[in-house]
Amino acid sequence: MKRDIISVLDMKDDFEAILADAAKMKKEPAKKGHKQEPLRGKVLGMVFEKPSLRTRISFELGIHQLGGKALYIGPDEVSIGKRESVSDVAQVLSRYVNAIMYRAFSNKVMRELATAASVPVINGLDDMEHPCQCAADLLTVLEKKGKLAGLNMAYVGDGNNVCNSLLLGCALTGMNMRVATPKDHRPNEEIVSKAQELAKSKDCAVEVLSNPFQAVEGADVIYTDTWVSMGQEKEREEREKLFLPYQVNDKLAEKASQDYIFMHCLPAHRGLEVSAEVMDGPHSVVFDQAENRTHAQKAILVAVLGK
Repeated sequence: MKRDIISVLDMKDDFEAILADAAKMKKEPAKKGHKQEPLRGKVLGMVFEKPSLRTRISFELGIHQLGGKALYIGPDEVSIGKRESVSDVAQVLSRYVNAIMYRAFSNKVMRELATAASVPVINGLDDMEHPCQCAADLLTVLEKKGKLAGLNMAYVGDGNNVCNSLLLGCALTGMNMRVATPKDHRPNEEIVSKAQELAKSKDCAVEVLSNPFQAVEGADVIYTDTWVSMGQEKEREEREKLFLPYQVNDKLAEKASQDYIFMHCLPAHRGLEVSAEVMDGPHSVVFDQAENRTHAQKAILVAVLGK
């Protein structure tokens, strides 16, 4: 039976094992003459509706290091649901490739594609979640802090797809998470509810607040993301005014633990969601995060294709 990774919840039973595999792959890279290539001969079809520096390169590099190949399919090649139906695209690709990574606008279309495909589908981002980013993020926390359970993450800003996935990921690994957003920009209510339910079983807590200073109090990790995502450009001026009190800067970070780490999934906008002092300061681990996309996604690829 094929395995799709559309939500962090699709890794519910082995999320920490996937993170452990990713950490091992990072520590023990393939050596010349002694290559470990569990996906030799496998082909990953990468379908992009939205462009991305990190998603394309990290997946392409990752499957190459595992012995496979990647095919980039941009928006000009396939207009899913317009030039060709979602079902037809899924079925055609299933005859060509061993797995599909889809970077989409819509979670609804993501799930429609996964249902129609006979090969595994991996969510490279949609409007509901970003599970691969979450895996890379928590791999980074694990590297820097040596554990996940019991730590405190504060997410400040827009309650978007990245925030949704982090809520689930933190709950699965026993991390406490506080989210601070404006009232009308909170994370998905169903995901918050599910994360809170999972958190109870892991002896941790998930809270959604309005006050960023309250959220950051004692935080081991401060996380933020862009205030204006692709497709929201018309709302830029309104959003920048609304979110200004949620900027992560030195004043806000004073409330966190002295050895906090700062995280951002990039691209970042210095002077908006984060000050340059924090973004480029000693607490920032954003480029380690970016690097870890490759390692986390290698572990995910092996989880869906290598067994």
